[in-house]
This record gives sequence, structure tokens and C-alpha cells, in this order.
Amino acid sequence: MKKFVLLLLFVSSCMYSQIKGIVLDENNKPISYVNIWVENENIGTTSEGNGSFSIQVEDQNKVLIFSALGFETKKVKISEAEKVVLKEIAFQLDEVIISKSRSTVEIEIGGSKNIGDKHLSGGVPWIYAKRFNYSNDFSKTPFIKNTIIFTKSEIKNATFKLRIFEVNKEGAPGLDLLNEDIIVIVKKGKGENKIDLTKYNLVLPQNGIFIAFEWMIIESNKIKYNFDEKESNKNREYITFAPSIVCNPVELENTFEYRGGKWIQRKKNIREGKYKNKVTEPAINLTLTN
Repeated sequence: MKKFVLLLLFVSSCMYSQIKGIVLDENNKPISYVNIWVENENIGTTSEGNGSFSIQVEDQNKVLIFSALGFETKKVKISEAEKVVLKEIAFQLDEVIISKSRSTVEIEIGGSKNIGDKHLSGGVPWIYAKRFNYSNDFSKTPFIKNTIIFTKSEIKNATFKLRIFEVNKEGAPGLDLLNEDIIVIVKKGKGENKIDLTKYNLVLPQNGIFIAFEWMIIESNKIKYNFDEKESNKNREYITFAPSIVCNPVELENTFEYRGGKWIQRKKNIREGKYKNKVTEPAINLTLTN
């Protein structure tokens, strides 16, 4: 029987206070699904469709980091986060498309399988990014047709955000390569989510590309668990957010995770067990075409 990794958030501590606010653009319009983190901590959330958010914090002197596609990343003291205005930025991409795809030949890369441990949100808006490196074998199929992401959800119509990043000079995720959010709706149970990317005419760059899964910490994705603690003889409530993403054990360190407002490379596990000398990589594949 497989062991599943459940990263759950305990939410009944009186040490924390709930901070509520709203994220707006310069025209006073709400910004949906903003990625929000307490700086350098594993505490975060996502703004709802109407731009509102709430987050439980212990120290109101901490700083929140607000990040959204098409807007400048902004740091705000928690005590000043009741109304946060993000500045829009001009979206500029290098021209990489020289012709449209014909889609007569296809190959699937990534090696991911819909078998493995599932990783839940833990109540924070992590981003798991998997790097796809270029190979001369792809010269005849340079266009990205779709991406395939394996998930499992205990609720219907859970959503996650698909992100596509360039590879920066340090080999980590850099700028977004798309100028629009891609929100993916997931069916209940285990599923293979195939997201069509043909309209973007993306070519796999020679320095590679990152395909990423972003958890959305919004009300419609919420799942509550109740556990009986034998030691205290009390019933505790835990909260996490669907969907979970399937992760496969691999040897290559091609995975980065975004938390605390920064990218961190996932390293090989040095502990004993089935994951020793392995990296838990998000189960993501790409279909390339001509």
C-alpha cells in the first residue's frame, strides 16, 4: 500500500491573528488569484476572484510578498496590507516564433507517470516547476503542443494555475513566458490533465523551459479533515486545498519550488528509505510537434 504525503495546516491556534485585505490594480479593479507569501516563511495564500484575501499570521511586523502575472512584485508590511495596489508592467517577450506548427508528428517527453505519492498544498500557494531541457533530438518537433499534468482531487472542479517560465542565467525559473493566467479545472479522483498550448506557438528554447503547477489557496478548493488525537483525546480540524499533484521519484535535480517569496531547488533526499538519493518531481510531461 502506498504512503501518501499529506502536508496539512493546523488552524486552531490562538497565537495567530487573521489579516484580511484586497489586492487592486491602479484602476481600482480587483486582481484575482494573486500569489501571496509571508517573506521567508512557509505561510501564504491566494487572493479570491474578487481580489480579497485573508491570512493567519503571528507577527504583524512581518512582510507580505504579492506576485501576479502582468504586475510588479510588491512587498508590504502586514500591518499595511488592508489595501494593496499592484503596478502593471509592460509584457515583453523575445521573438522566438518563425513559423506555425504543422502538427503532423508528435513526441511526448518528461517521463512522468500517473503513479506515485501525491503532494497536497499544505495550505500554502507553492509552485512546483519542472525543467525540460532541449535536445537535438527535438529539432524536428520544436513546438509545444500541450502539457500533461497528473493530479488527484477529493472534490469536484478543483482548480490550479498552470505557469510557464523561462530558464534564467542561474538555471532557475525566470520570467513568465505567457501574458495570461491559465486556470485548469480538475475532475474528482485521479486524472490526466492535458492542457492545449497550440495557440501560443511556443517553441522549446535551447536553454530549456519550466512548466509549473501552482496551488490556489481559495475557498472553492478547501478541504477539511478531522483527526482524533489520542494523546490529548481531542478532535482537531486540519485544512488543505485541492487538487494534489502526483510526484515521481527521479535522480535529476530539475525541480524548483516557490515558497517564502523565492525559488528553491529540490535536492536529492539523503535520508534512508525508498526516496534515498531521489528527488520528488511533479508528474508533468510535454507533447512536442512539428
